[in-house]
Amino acid sequence: MKNKVVVALTATIAIAGCASSMDSALFSNAAKVHIFTPAEQAEMTPDGAIKTMIPPSEIREYFKNAGKVTKPTGAVNYCGAGLSSLVQSRRNAALAAIERACGGKDQFTIRREGSGYIEVSHVGNVRIGSNCNRPMSIYFRCKGAQPKPE
Repeated sequence: MKNKVVVALTATIAIAGCASSMDSALFSNAAKVHIFTPAEQAEMTPDGAIKTMIPPSEIREYFKNAGKVTKPTGAVNYCGAGLSSLVQSRRNAALAAIERACGGKDQFTIRREGSGYIEVSHVGNVRIGSNCNRPMSIYFRCKGAQPKPE
């Protein structure tokens, strides 16, 4: 009986340890900022969305203001699934990454925040990529000097 309790306790500690390390490995937010290239910026709207269609009534206005409208500098993704406190800490990490990219706390504006894109591929039956089922993206514009894409 004593051995069974020790084995059960050891298994519980091991599972708890795996869960905490798995949580940090699979669900952590590295908050990597992607700085858009000029080609990527040309293909998007001022809020970071992909241009789909310009109604005929807006074509003239679109070309008149094409050079005046600033596009987002970049985007950062985070996982919006899970406990609200975890989601908020991931969002805070994403905002901190934007601050580092733009050079300060008040050196950026958020253009759009919403659903992101899931980037997953499969090799056989193994899933490689995002483990998040609710990706979120923050599109931002740096004030002042714009960082260059890497």
